[in-house]
Amino acid sequence: MRARGLLSLAAASALVVGLAPAGRAAAPQVVAAVPTSGLVLSYTFANETGTVVRDRSTSGINGTLVNASAPTAYVTSLPGHDKALRLVGSKRQYVDVGDAARLDVNRYTLAAWVRYTGVQDAQTLDRWEVMEKAGAYWMNIRTTGQVRVGGFYGGCANPSWKYLDSPKPIPAQTWTHVAATYNGSRLTIWVNGAKVASRAISGTTCANGEPLAVGAKNAPAKGLLEAFYDGDLDDVRIYSRALGASGIASLAAR
Repeated sequence: MRARGLLSLAAASALVVGLAPAGRAAAPQVVAAVPTSGLVLSYTFANETGTVVRDRSTSGINGTLVNASAPTAYVTSLPGHDKALRLVGSKRQYVDVGDAARLDVNRYTLAAWVRYTGVQDAQTLDRWEVMEKAGAYWMNIRTTGQVRVGGFYGGCANPSWKYLDSPKPIPAQTWTHVAATYNGSRLTIWVNGAKVASRAISGTTCANGEPLAVGAKNAPAKGLLEAFYDGDLDDVRIYSRALGASGIASLAAR
């Protein structure tokens, strides 16, 4: 696993800086700037010293570490990314973001760097949640290693629960960029900047008062707190629009 991670990291670096085979001049590669338009949540986990997880977007939607503290929660991330958040599922650790109007996104992008361990416990329940706003939208990793994204579409009065799985699993113990986009007509999964699955879906995303959780499903109205993530997370983002291929690629550039 480690060797494969290093190889993919080297390959991605070559794309970013334009490395060429020995003896051949390198042609610089252009990588699009990371999108800021429509960014409503951005957790980079850099320079955090307490239980408050600061939102680096203009929304100011800070989160709170639950059952975790700064000395052990923040660890070295993938190269060029400073710190990452480490969550231990058996300790019921997650980030409580709460509810905010800007999180009620009708069209959206969910994105994060993930490095899950594959360790399960009694509350895993077939998945590790990367992020979820209960009754609205989510992105998780199944215990099969597949990425699942989905939501409740068609409004809150009579919503239709729909989801999409990646065709292949992503490896445990390896940094991988995962993203989901919904543009009002299609739900799409992206892995390491590439589109891997898509399905036709339509309807308004349900806007509700449930809290957003990073690293768990938290649905107080139903008394549910489960699917605790086990592993590392970095650069957790939510946009109020569906990014295109170039935008997703810029998030996945290492």
